[in-house]
Order: sequence, then C-alpha cells, then structure tokens
Amino acid sequence: MRKTFFLLVIVLFFDIAGSTFLGNKAADAELKKMGIPLGFMREHGINREEMRDYGAFWKDLKYFPLPSDLLGEEFSYEDTWMEERSYGGNRKHEGCDIFGSNEKPGYYPVLSMTDGTVEKVGWLPLGGYRIGVRSPSGGYFYYAHLYGYARDFREGDAVKGGELLGFMGDTGYGEEGTTGKFPPHLHLGIYIEKEDQAEYPVDPYIVLKYLEKNRRRYLY
Repeated sequence: MRKTFFLLVIVLFFDIAGSTFLGNKAADAELKKMGIPLGFMREHGINREEMRDYGAFWKDLKYFPLPSDLLGEEFSYEDTWMEERSYGGNRKHEGCDIFGSNEKPGYYPVLSMTDGTVEKVGWLPLGGYRIGVRSPSGGYFYYAHLYGYARDFREGDAVKGGELLGFMGDTGYGEEGTTGKFPPHLHLGIYIEKEDQAEYPVDPYIVLKYLEKNRRRYLY
C-alpha cells in the first residue's frame, strides 16, 4: 500500500513537472513571436508576465531616444521606476529620466523611438512641453520636459523612428513656460493598453538598456 502511494506521488510529480515544462516552452514561443529577446530579459530579471507587457510594443522599437555625437556622447540614467515624487501631490515616478553631460537646455536632440502617430503635444504643468507618440502596435511613448519642438507638430501627424521630435530641456512644474525647476533631462514614459482598455505604465529602463546599441549619430 505504501509502495503504491509513493509510486503515485512520483507519477504525479513528473506529470506536473512535464506540464509546467511544456507550458513554459509554449509561453516562450509566444514571447519570441512578439520579438522579445528572452535571454536579455532574463539576465535583467524580467519575468514572463512582465515580458508579455513589453511584447505589446517591442517589435515597434527602433532607436534610443537620444543620439550620440560623433565622439560617442554618453548619457546617464537609472532605474527610478515607481520612486516617490512630490510635485503636484504624492505620486510615483512612471518613467525613466535621461541626463547628458552638457546641462544647456536645448542642446541634445530627442528622437522618436518608433514609427507612429502624434497623439498629444503641447504643455502639461507636470511634464512641460511634451509629445506623445502612439506606435503601430499600440504602445504610447511620452517624451517630456522638452526645450522645444523640431517642427509644428499636430495631433495625427505621422512620425518615423529616428525622426527629430525636439530637444532636451527643463520645462515643467508650473504654468506654461516654467523652466529651471530641475536639471535638463528627458523624461521617458511608456504606456500600454490592457484588456480593460485602461492604460498602464511599464518600466522604460529595460527598453533603454536594450536600445543602447541602436543609437543614431548626430553632429551637435
């Protein structure tokens, strides 16, 4: 009786393990179809559920949002996802801030990371001059604190990946035209639409790390 019980336990264990293995293989195959680089994501601690969120726009990605100059300008950014912020009330940081070594507003070009359509443009008290681009697969890319725009963008305008959107600045945290409340930087936010049709933020840090190898070259 005891021997039969242990044999049953062993059979159940291998049955569950086998089902899990096959389920994981199927999930990985689905993620690969979305363009997700599984090895890279796992190296950075991204689980399958999080990968599915990134899969909503991953194939649309083309370029790092700030180009290098001919000398190989480097930018700094850290994973400050969901850190506390206080301007406008207690809130979480839904993005990633990128800084350059030159702190002159308007110095660095800001490029569209994807093809897409301009969905929002203009001033926000929090984000200053910003532009929001909806990528072909539905991801919303939010570029904030701009010094100014590359042209007179209108909602509905088509943009290409790598196209100049504007310039890194220090606008925001007040009425239109407010500057100097913080060092010049680009705030990048990425949002996806889920089944309930509400938009949710995803951490842009891993996207930036992946796109570091895809930088355009500019002569500043």
